[in-house]
Amino acid sequence: MNIAFQLSEFIALLLIACAVGIVVKFVRLPYTIALVLVGLFVGMTKLLPEIPLTKELVFLLILPPLLFEGALNMDIEHLRENLKPISLLAILGVLVSTIVVGLILHRVLGIPLEMALLFGAMISPTDPVSVLATFKSLGAPKKLSTILEGESILNDGTGVVLFGILLEMIRHGSLDLAKGVAEFLIVCIGGIAIGFTLGYLAYRFLAYIDDHLIEISITLILAYSSFLIAEEFHFSGVIAVVCAGLIIGNYGRFFSMSPSTRIALMDFWSFVVFVINSIVFLLIGIDTHLDVFHEWRAIGVAILAVLIARAIAVYPILSVFRLPNVWKHVIFWGGLHGTIPVALALSLGEIPHRDLLASMTFGVVLFSLVVQGLSLEFFARRVFREPRKEEFEETFARFIALKHAKAELSKLVEEGKVVESIAEKIGRELEDNIWKMHKKLENFITEDGTISAEIVKRAHKNVLNAQKSAIRDAVMKGLISEDVANKIIKEIDSKIAELED
Repeated sequence: MNIAFQLSEFIALLLIACAVGIVVKFVRLPYTIALVLVGLFVGMTKLLPEIPLTKELVFLLILPPLLFEGALNMDIEHLRENLKPISLLAILGVLVSTIVVGLILHRVLGIPLEMALLFGAMISPTDPVSVLATFKSLGAPKKLSTILEGESILNDGTGVVLFGILLEMIRHGSLDLAKGVAEFLIVCIGGIAIGFTLGYLAYRFLAYIDDHLIEISITLILAYSSFLIAEEFHFSGVIAVVCAGLIIGNYGRFFSMSPSTRIALMDFWSFVVFVINSIVFLLIGIDTHLDVFHEWRAIGVAILAVLIARAIAVYPILSVFRLPNVWKHVIFWGGLHGTIPVALALSLGEIPHRDLLASMTFGVVLFSLVVQGLSLEFFARRVFREPRKEEFEETFARFIALKHAKAELSKLVEEGKVVESIAEKIGRELEDNIWKMHKKLENFITEDGTISAEIVKRAHKNVLNAQKSAIRDAVMKGLISEDVANKIIKEIDSKIAELED
């Protein structure tokens, strides 16, 4: 296949992705789910030649930027505040899920236990892309979004590590539990060490550069190099990338970059992830052949096993924490499976029952993205949509827009771009509308204690975040040391955490 042909296929996929993105603006359907459905249609109709998702393509080209961007946007303070439920779900939850899925498939389908456990580890990583997009549009609680996103980022690492250990044991013909646990710890700790080391070095190096193109290039190099170096030393590349992304996202971005570089950085990584996710979810649909479903009984059992295991892993763990019951239901049903299980299925090589495991993986991923994804959106809209709150937010948005319009009008007059007589007329109209919105907001605050409390909390958080921003700017200008800044920021973060309780 020549380069021109490959480029034409890539452009065709990107064009389809853009078309889907435009359509879902008018049709209430999560973007990633729409891509999978369109991919299935493209695959069935042979509109494009098949572009196989290979292990090398997914692991070496696709995973590092996806994981890095997820960690880059993860607030380490939110992660720390919710670390207990996140770590229990991502580590204990993955182990429990792997064992439960393995035992069910072994008993019901008669698959050898080691192969069934391998499938359990392979299917355990979750992908919250569609769920978090829905949460963001509905204004779901930040704590709930953090738990789902944090679990996904961390269980990608634990799931991949566990899968790799089990696969090696199967290839060598023996299952050694003690050796497996020791290797699991070594691989994880090694990945953490490499990721934090490279991330810290990049963070310190970025402080001496003031060129956004070079700085963004360094983050791209970091995303791939942390993965490759960790894998070269037989540690977890996935965990290394996540750790490096956390360092840059929470320290390098604020202490080593100018505001304009931060904006450029986030725009760049948003674009990269949009392109990669678009291509991957389309290819998942295209590469899912209908002949996969000739193993329909095994796929059905696998789907039930995964759901049962998810329930056993989620509900007992979350019952320890004071979370609303509806959150537990959302976290259970929101454990969607996407890119990583497909990548792991492609990396199986020549082992017994390979085709069966791959068929079950594609079946579970498809069910997860389409059935769970669509039903979760419907459920979340019913649970999190609050008409009164939406009405308040709409009024508040109009108030903000009018205030900014008034400020812009004054600026235009000062610059001589608008005649004063015209500005006075427009200004009176703006003042009338601002007064009306102000009265509506006052009514909301006096009539609804929940909204009033939320406004007070938001104001406190904005003030505290403004203090954090001022401290970070002072560090960048060399007015205070990083040690002093970290001490004060830690105090501010503890106050923000109190507001979240």
